[in-house]
Amino acid sequence: MGRMRSVAVFCVCSFALASDSLRVVGLLQEEVKRLCRFKGRGHGTPYAKRTVNYLYRRFKEIGLEVRIDTFPLSVYRLKSVRVEVSSDKRKWRRLIEGEEFIPWSGSPSLRGSWQIDTLPVKNGAWITRLSLSQSLPEALEKQVALLVLLLPRLTASVSMQKGPLPVIFIRDSLPFYRYVRVNLKGSLRQTQGWNVSARLAGRSSDSAWVVGAHYDHLGFMRRAVFWGANDNASGVAFLLALATLLRQIGEKPPYDVWFVAFGAEELGLLGSQAWVAHPPLPLSRLRGMLNFDLVGFGEKGVAVVGAPDHPHLWQQIDSLRLDIGWQFPSLLLRPMTPNSDQYPFHQKGVPSLFLYLEGGPGFYHDIHDRPETLSWWGAYSLMRWVQAVLFLP
Repeated sequence: MGRMRSVAVFCVCSFALASDSLRVVGLLQEEVKRLCRFKGRGHGTPYAKRTVNYLYRRFKEIGLEVRIDTFPLSVYRLKSVRVEVSSDKRKWRRLIEGEEFIPWSGSPSLRGSWQIDTLPVKNGAWITRLSLSQSLPEALEKQVALLVLLLPRLTASVSMQKGPLPVIFIRDSLPFYRYVRVNLKGSLRQTQGWNVSARLAGRSSDSAWVVGAHYDHLGFMRRAVFWGANDNASGVAFLLALATLLRQIGEKPPYDVWFVAFGAEELGLLGSQAWVAHPPLPLSRLRGMLNFDLVGFGEKGVAVVGAPDHPHLWQQIDSLRLDIGWQFPSLLLRPMTPNSDQYPFHQKGVPSLFLYLEGGPGFYHDIHDRPETLSWWGAYSLMRWVQAVLFLP
């Protein structure tokens, strides 16, 4: 009889956990879909501001105190993008942006047609399989007009300023064409970025946690939209779902929690730099900063950036993972690098970790990083883990 009761309790608990997991994953999916409606949340576009307004409203609906802080930024954007290729200069084929080519984000304006050459020739178009860092110095030295790089996959970026030379990345699976015709038009814009900070009051405001994720991505380029579902609508959805969960359990955490959606991470961590420069509370009162980026998968495990640099914080939270029984396929502990918004906090002496989930098809900074590709395999366990961290005494 005792064994039957234990089995029954286990089944009920398992069912409750499964039901809660489905609810949380459903919330994550819906939030990512909403965030991806803002056409890549690109810097200097109206969609960035719409994203900020949406996040402000959502944090308010959850029941948190919300503030928006601004900071200046410069962004260079290509507003006109057209690339055509031809074998004989009589019939031209227009390449599809995002699918068949991507311009380098810092490419200066350019218009004209050239014969493609495999050698760098002055005022010509040089095509090569070298990387940008390898080919750009030689292209500048030989004063080529256009650099064309053949790549197996297309990865986009953003720039704060105009670069020295137009560069076109073309998928290397395309047939070779003898001529290329290009029309690029870019402009530099002085604008502003925004951080959205939401405070969940704890039982004490003597100290606080910061839980962060960047909401910005690459925006769009004519018909090509860089949705940024995993990078990083997934992280922002994680913040919203975690805040919702903490409000619903009916018990305040021991200390305040600041949920921060950072802007301009893709431009060089500008939002998090602005936050630590003008924080809403002294940085000395922060117990730690947890940053979430790329949390839409998890089949291959978890990576933690900064664990070797902040061993006390890592040992604290890893013991909680073991307590809740979360075992993942692999654990990668990486030294601190300036690869996301935890880094400015680390520079200021705040114990900081960047957690991301590994797995999925590997879409990154391209048009294929869409909501329907995310599996959310490890998101629920990660959320329960972070919840336990935030209730540390």
